[in-house]
Amino acid sequence: MRKLILDTETTGLDYENDRIIEIACLEMINDSHTGKKYHEYYGTDGIIISDQAEQIHGLNNKFLKDFKTFDQKIMEFVDFVDDSPLIIHNAQFDISMINSALKRCGKKIINYDSAICTLEMSKKKFPGSKNNLNALCRRFDISLEDRVKHSALTDCYLLLQVYTELLGGRQGKLGLSVKERKGKKYDEVSKSSSFLDIKVSDEEQVSHSKMLEKIDSPIWNKS
Repeated sequence: MRKLILDTETTGLDYENDRIIEIACLEMINDSHTGKKYHEYYGTDGIIISDQAEQIHGLNNKFLKDFKTFDQKIMEFVDFVDDSPLIIHNAQFDISMINSALKRCGKKIINYDSAICTLEMSKKKFPGSKNNLNALCRRFDISLEDRVKHSALTDCYLLLQVYTELLGGRQGKLGLSVKERKGKKYDEVSKSSSFLDIKVSDEEQVSHSKMLEKIDSPIWNKS
């Protein structure tokens, strides 16, 4: 199933009057990043970026003056997203900003219920704790070295790792196919009617071999 990690940066917090000035998406298939991304900067449509907003994301009117607005390039974004569910930290804000632009352009808005909000996921998983992106990265030991300022693309890569951890981490995503099989002798010993026959795919075997090559001085090579 295709999903998209998404983040935006804006001129401010008013979804009716402010504008999106940066947007990024990372494509996931079956909850794994494919390497495909969408990333654009946009003009401010005459809106002056507040000092407070610039302190957060580092974007200013001078840098963005030659870029087209999000409204002008909105169909590129719509075509990339298609009908894929969006994974967003604080989905209410980002979707409100995007939907405001879609309404201005006479396009179909995004259904909030179709989004996956990692802020809500983390609140349920860690009630009473700080659940902003920085706090979650620290909780999951995800490096924040590259996050000097908020950046839609940087934050998408961080959210990709956070989302994986919220799902149970990389170990929780192992997809081994399991086949149940009858076995008479096994029944006689354990009084059970079945045992597991695990089938490992060629891709999983290759990945496992590459992982083993990275281990220094494995114990199975010692005499």
